[in-house]
Amino acid sequence: MYCQFPHRSVKGLSVALLFITGHVVAVHAASAPKSVARRGQDIHAIQHIVYIIKENRSFDNYFGLFPGALGTTTGLNSIGQTLPLGRLPDETPDDIDHSWQGATGGIDGGKMDRFDLVNQANVDGQYMGFTEATQQDIPNYWTYAQNFVLADQMFSSMTGPTFPQHLYAVAAQAGGAMNIPTGYQHNGPAKWGCDSDAGTFVQVVDQLGNYSTPFPCFDFNTIADELESNKISWKYYAPPINESGYIFSVFDAINHIRNSPLWSEHVVTPDQFFTDIQQGQLPAVSWIVQDFEDSDHPPHSTCRGENYTVSEINAIMQSPYWDSTAIFLTWDDWGGFYDHVAPPPGPDQYGYGPRVPLIIISPYAKAGYVSHALYEFSSILKFVEEDFNLPPLTERDANANDTLDSFDFTQTPIPPLVLSPHMCPILCSTTSYFSNTVVGQKSTYPVILYNQRQDPLTINNIQTSGDFTYATNCPSQINPGGSCQIQVKFGPTQAGLRTGTLTVSDSDPTSPQTSNLQGVGTFGDLEPKYPGISFPNQGVGKKGSSKNATLTNNGSTPLPINNIWVAGAYSQQNDCGASLAPGASCTIQVTFTPLDSTEHYGNLAVSLGNSSGVLTTRLRGYGQVGHLAPNKLEFVGEPLGGTSPPQSVVLSNFGSTELTIGSIKANGDFAQSNDCGSGIASGASCTIQVTFKPTHVGIRTGSVQIIDSDFNSPQGISLTGIGVVFLKK
Repeated sequence: MYCQFPHRSVKGLSVALLFITGHVVAVHAASAPKSVARRGQDIHAIQHIVYIIKENRSFDNYFGLFPGALGTTTGLNSIGQTLPLGRLPDETPDDIDHSWQGATGGIDGGKMDRFDLVNQANVDGQYMGFTEATQQDIPNYWTYAQNFVLADQMFSSMTGPTFPQHLYAVAAQAGGAMNIPTGYQHNGPAKWGCDSDAGTFVQVVDQLGNYSTPFPCFDFNTIADELESNKISWKYYAPPINESGYIFSVFDAINHIRNSPLWSEHVVTPDQFFTDIQQGQLPAVSWIVQDFEDSDHPPHSTCRGENYTVSEINAIMQSPYWDSTAIFLTWDDWGGFYDHVAPPPGPDQYGYGPRVPLIIISPYAKAGYVSHALYEFSSILKFVEEDFNLPPLTERDANANDTLDSFDFTQTPIPPLVLSPHMCPILCSTTSYFSNTVVGQKSTYPVILYNQRQDPLTINNIQTSGDFTYATNCPSQINPGGSCQIQVKFGPTQAGLRTGTLTVSDSDPTSPQTSNLQGVGTFGDLEPKYPGISFPNQGVGKKGSSKNATLTNNGSTPLPINNIWVAGAYSQQNDCGASLAPGASCTIQVTFTPLDSTEHYGNLAVSLGNSSGVLTTRLRGYGQVGHLAPNKLEFVGEPLGGTSPPQSVVLSNFGSTELTIGSIKANGDFAQSNDCGSGIASGASCTIQVTFKPTHVGIRTGSVQIIDSDFNSPQGISLTGIGVVFLKK
């Protein structure tokens, strides 16, 4: 568990340094709001709604330790272990997978026991996905929760990641989008919408379960359209197109807003939020998203993200707008982090997803209240609709709870609570976790030292204790914004839990900086190590080829083997017996049998005696339902105006249920016919006949695209033909 080198922009760095000096961004309104809230009546006392959307945190990851909330200190993993949730570092080493596949896999039908199988959640035994913050780590978020409302039954709207969740936050739907757009060209910061580069697509599933991959530019109705029609002011504050956080600017994915004057009039930068408050021009409804560095998005600093949010909330509280405002502060998805509460049955096929934090801040929010009502992102839209007398957009917001249980419009309004920024740590991890390491061998992880101060940082001394040593490239002085690596090495001298400390003495007033070091020594050596064993694509329900892992006893006495088992869509056979002699090895044969057409992560686990603990290696394979044979056709020498004889492709259903067919279409100088109908029964197949009719001389290319209920849809048949001017002999 260690810091990454920070990704910084000049703008982001200046903001971070401003926070660190302890200067609150105090923004005062130049003029009073145009109307004054009516106190002590009803929802209409709220005339300004600010919807702040942060990034990628589960409820347990931020508030699992919050008193009175439904949190936890432990998590269940895929091999049945109950693990203590470790301390969340300020910056994480990875951005954990939080896709549709990752969420459904982690939830595991409500068992909430496979979050360790989510990609990057458990890198070589670090269990980054099983971490949680303390009050010390996010003190101002906790202060808001203690003084206003914390909702512990706020679920992400669907079982998936950022892009569709942000669409729910403006439209109470995502147009069937399940995952983030992909396939874009890397010619600058990514764009997830109508501005996306050619070739970008997003995975979509329809009501029949058919998957497709359209360009991520939609045209459904949003709450902004209703506000505009009713002459109610609104703005979406988001990073511009040349910044990495532009992917969070979700109105870019709504064609009639992105490609109309509404875009330039209403979608503005986050800095404009402060200007609008200063000038007395805060709209009735606002959304605020930030750039990556300020959004809490892993691997970036939670402290920096919290400080930026505090500046936004302080700006409201230090203005006349406070008396008439409700702030909804939430996080867009679970981020790959563990949460122990199973989502309730969703209202449709898209979910609910794992819980995310929601803090409701308002003069009329119930002070110190923990709401246990079921919320989702559409709940905030319903609050907007009820406040401004707007119709619902979809069944989602029509049926959602409206968050009114968290308000008391008869109470004495809560006064502003202006907070100071949190001083960010220099050493990002209070605890650094090392993987199981064979006694006599070493594992190395870099810990990042990052000078988040305005003055140069002088390093006076670095020390480690226990079975830990270090090497470093750190200079004696680190300039503001500078970073360096401390390579901490773990070399266990005996089996079992081993602990130590990394201590850095420096010129900062918080010196010394310390990180607790923790690793497990073992006599058992399980190979291959992370990233483990990968399997080729395999038909659903069918056993694939097997691959081997090797267990070796590196100790001087027999090594007891208590158990060997697998988690996920895998099985194993072994010749290991009850123990291994010193220096001996045994073979574990693992076989992949996918259950559906998604990516399958699993674990091979070996429980050992002699204090050697549990060793694991990651398993990864892809299931396949719709299978094309062949998936490529070539047509040679067809004269212009002629039509080739048909060539056949067989589409087979390797799954255990019907493969629903949405559409089969050919493009280019090619045509197709088929006998597939609306679906193919389990174990059955159909035939697609393809013909070539060239319109030009030379090489012609095209494809047949099959949209179906395979998660990897659309399947494609690659087509090539050559048009000629003479008749074939």
